[in-house]
Amino acid sequence: MSNVSINQASKLFKISRNTIYARIKKGDITKDSNGNVSVQDMIRLFGSRQDKKATNNAVKDLLSELEHTEQDNSVQLNNTEQLLLIEIEQLKRLIEQLEKQLEYVKANENWLKQQLEQKLIEQKSYERRGLLSKLFG
Repeated sequence: MSNVSINQASKLFKISRNTIYARIKKGDITKDSNGNVSVQDMIRLFGSRQDKKATNNAVKDLLSELEHTEQDNSVQLNNTEQLLLIEIEQLKRLIEQLEKQLEYVKANENWLKQQLEQKLIEQKSYERRGLLSKLFG
């Protein structure tokens, strides 16, 4: 079956939490790493004290409630996954835009370097002219 919290078990089977803890300590009830106890152990130990039909109905209701909660959690996970996929697509588009901008900047940088080299060449040829050619054009 499933596991329930100690508080839920004490309410379902109408016994105190101290009794549950004592049975856990004795080893009659198993407790998982989350602190939940086994419903099977609870029914085996305490089911005969209460009306079995009422206990079974309460356990079934609790288990169905837990299943609905798990389904809701899976729906929330699906929504979260969809949101993450949308965000990934948006980030991919942004990366593409940034790559295009980078290509444009590199092309602009190359053009500016060419312009600078051309001006330097013109400047050097102007400096090579003699004094008379500078004065008289």
